[in-house]
Amino acid sequence: MKKEIRVIAEIAILVGLALVFDVIAGLFSPFRYGGSISPAMLPIFIIAYRRGLKSGLFAGLIFGVLQAILAEAFGYGVFAFIIDQGWWKFILMFILDYILPFTLLGLAGIFKNGLTNRKSFILGISLGSLLRYISHGISGVLIWDYYAGLAGMNPWFYSFIAYNLPYMAASYAFCLIIGLILFNRKVWSYNLD
Repeated sequence: MKKEIRVIAEIAILVGLALVFDVIAGLFSPFRYGGSISPAMLPIFIIAYRRGLKSGLFAGLIFGVLQAILAEAFGYGVFAFIIDQGWWKFILMFILDYILPFTLLGLAGIFKNGLTNRKSFILGISLGSLLRYISHGISGVLIWDYYAGLAGMNPWFYSFIAYNLPYMAASYAFCLIIGLILFNRKVWSYNLD
């Protein structure tokens, strides 16, 4: 029972930290329609490494739901735009832009020795980031093609290259660099039982 409470507390603290990172990064984001260069994924990866796949997936899911709530709270108008486009797009957007991509970050937990093995640490962050990027890219093609039209671009190019790639690649690099600095100092395995 004590270990379960500790795991729940770690998830709550690290998801909260991820949200703080993301809100701060969002304040300075040049991306008008969502996305930011942020280390917000890193705490989710750490939960996945420290507590395993199930806890990582759960932390990612909670982070995704809270991201959706914050997106509307900060007035991105995401939900209003999508509801005007149809309920099926709203449901698809909620899944592809919030639930699925952030939950997939927890797949880093398949690398059991991610806290002690540098290669596993890098692979987990790479896998989670790639899957999140793919989910956002598909969402851009299926849902946000309107903005591609405004930019005069093919929806596939706009979504995967012009819009999502810059912030996802930068966020991936940001998480990897900070994560490896702290990995070398063995911060992530502190008080792990």
